This record gives sequence, structure tokens and C-alpha cells, in this order.
Amino acid sequence: MKKEQLLNNLHKLYRKDPWLNELFKSTGLTLDEAEKEIDRLYKQYWFDTVDEDFLPLYEKLLGIKSNHKNDIEDRRALVEAKWKSSGGKCDLDLIQAVANSWKNGSVNVEFIEGKINLKFIGEHGVPKDLKSLIEALDDIKPAHLALMYTFAYFLIEDIHNKMTIEELQTHTIEEFAFNTLVIE
Repeated sequence: MKKEQLLNNLHKLYRKDPWLNELFKSTGLTLDEAEKEIDRLYKQYWFDTVDEDFLPLYEKLLGIKSNHKNDIEDRRALVEAKWKSSGGKCDLDLIQAVANSWKNGSVNVEFIEGKINLKFIGEHGVPKDLKSLIEALDDIKPAHLALMYTFAYFLIEDIHNKMTIEELQTHTIEEFAFNTLVIE
């Protein structure tokens, strides 16, 4: 690809020269490889495209103990949250930004009666790595404030092996909506 671009920059009398064609062919291949590497490096600047080669560098820089059991999306979310929270003062906007770092879990952050309330409002429920989200928010919140987590529905872990199908059928859906968990 680059060979043709290089040759087109020459006067038309030189474009058919075999020596120049070979020179530009090898130079063009080298430039193509360099362009691919530049594109790859550019992707490392964005949390949603950083690859597994560069992720450990971000984790080390931010003091994150890497858990390679987590998939790359969860690791990226943790890096993004840690990066956003390393700025200074903590307010609702910062907590909202950290919560938004995780995918598959839209969160609304409010300050209600002296507590920080995180209400999961998305159709996808909660993020896959909810434990890391809770830990990240606990790290940045003021120590004297409690975090409340409000879930739109019961989580499977709340009812699995705790209620039978017959017991579940005796309850209305309203009884299951908006389960609140307070972590202090």
C-alpha cells in the first residue's frame, strides 16, 4: 500500500525504475508495520480499547492488584474507576463517574438522608463484577458516609437455595422490586 503512495510522489519517469520499485517496496512494508503499531499504541490511551499487553502497566501504575480471573472488561472498568478517582475531593459527580466505569449496570447516584444511595436502574441489572465496584466506591467515599445499594429486583443470590418455586409463586412482583442493601 505505501509503495504505491511513495512511487506516486516521484516524477513519472522514475516510477518504473526497478531499483526504486524494490526500495519503495521494502520501505512501504516497513511503513505499513509502523502504522499498525502506531494504531495499536493509540488504542492504549482509551480505557475501552486497552489490550491485555498494556493493562498490567496501568494496574501497576495505579496500585491495583491484578486479578487475572476477571475478564478484560472488568479489569478495564477497575482501571478506569481508579484513574478517575485519583484526582482529589470526592463528590456525587466523582462517585457517579466511578460507577459509570462498569458496563451493564446503569446507576443513579443520590445523597439521601446523610447516605449515598446508588440505585441500579439499567435493564441489564448489575455489573458482572459487582464486588470490585463496591470496593472501588468504598475506597473513594468519605469514611463517615454509608453507601446504600438499591437493586431494581432481587439478585439470584438473594433467592437461590433460599426459596422454593412454590414459595416464590406466593409473592407478587412488587415484593421483589427495589431491594436495598446498606453497607456501612
